[in-house]
Amino acid sequence: MTTNPAPQSPLGNAAMNTRVFKEPRGFMRCAQWFFAIVAFGCCCDFSTHVDYTVECTTPANTSHQLSHVFSYPFQLDHVPAVTVTCGEKTKQMQLPGDFSSDAQFFVFTGVLSFLATMGILVVYVFFSEMYFAESKMAPMIDFCFTVIVAVFWLSASAAWANGVINMKYAADPDSWLFKDASSMCEQTSQDTFVNTEVKSCTVDFTGNFNKANISIIVGFLNFFLWASNLWFLYKETSWFSNGGGSQQPEQQSA
Repeated sequence: MTTNPAPQSPLGNAAMNTRVFKEPRGFMRCAQWFFAIVAFGCCCDFSTHVDYTVECTTPANTSHQLSHVFSYPFQLDHVPAVTVTCGEKTKQMQLPGDFSSDAQFFVFTGVLSFLATMGILVVYVFFSEMYFAESKMAPMIDFCFTVIVAVFWLSASAAWANGVINMKYAADPDSWLFKDASSMCEQTSQDTFVNTEVKSCTVDFTGNFNKANISIIVGFLNFFLWASNLWFLYKETSWFSNGGGSQQPEQQSA
């Protein structure tokens, strides 16, 4: 009589636990994964430019059409300067400001969320027995990590929103073109050009920040998704089960 050897327990479940996608915690992880890609994708892919025209009296009626293009990580003061010459004077025109720290923090949070949700979903689907173990260690780690990422999203979205506001002002030619001493179009308090060889300076395009605005909105949406998921994760922890178990004896004694 032969006996079959005892089956060895696999590292993960033999069958995928796809039912988790029908539960709030699984469905919301999928939403977090998707909107994390949208958030940091819009930020990294965002680029715009500002255009203006400088007309000089010498040489006669010379016109310079200038453009400054900037993109991630939005170090405006690192963008190569544009040279413009009116008569005997030459100026290096360059945008002011460095907003890379806000943008990089936002993108870091998005990439972290993207990778984290993939790892968490792997645990949900292939290692569900770890999640439902009596120790409840996995749900508690999941809950604490979600709190941290939610705080990251709130901080990163607020910082990036402030960075975009300041970047709009810094990139707007009306805010520096006529005031900066290094600008060919610098004006006096009487709105006359300091360089008398400049005939006129016209702002043609102040930039399109729609994609940056979308990334900010999606960033705060990610904070909402991670924060709202905390309740469903809390119900899986021992904190919730112990709280519910301590109430049952009180109800029976009453």
